[in-house]
Amino acid sequence: TMVLPVVATAAVRRAASSSLLRRRPTSAFPSTARAQAQQTRKMGGGQPESQSMKARLWEGHSPEPEGWEPTIYATYVVGFGLITLALGFSPDTSIASWANNEAQARLDLQASGKLDKPVFGTLYNTPEGTGVASDWDDFMAKSIKPGEDDDDDDDD
Repeated sequence: TMVLPVVATAAVRRAASSSLLRRRPTSAFPSTARAQAQQTRKMGGGQPESQSMKARLWEGHSPEPEGWEPTIYATYVVGFGLITLALGFSPDTSIASWANNEAQARLDLQASGKLDKPVFGTLYNTPEGTGVASDWDDFMAKSIKPGEDDDDDDDD
């Protein structure tokens, strides 16, 4: 098993020392071949530079305001104001604020005596949970007079 690596190593040494693999001195190359060996590829870099790349920014435009500029500036200001108001007065929809409101509704119902022990999975910060719906139903029952006809068009 040790014979193969020794034989292979000897063959590699012989091939490396052969005259075919030795490096030739650079003077052995002709001058045109030497110039070609030193040449680099430019990948299309020899194209002319466009005039737009040489132009200075805002050159050729008059500094006086044009007719459309006040309109666009006013539109920017109004748009910024509307977005600021919309985002400033948008409702808080985070889970933390919902949980805080739900906990406060449960505490209020317990303090008023309407709730003894909160039930898991029941929402109390709703019209039905806070008792507002039943109050509204009571008000509707008191405000409606049975037998009264509000339709005055049928008197003819």
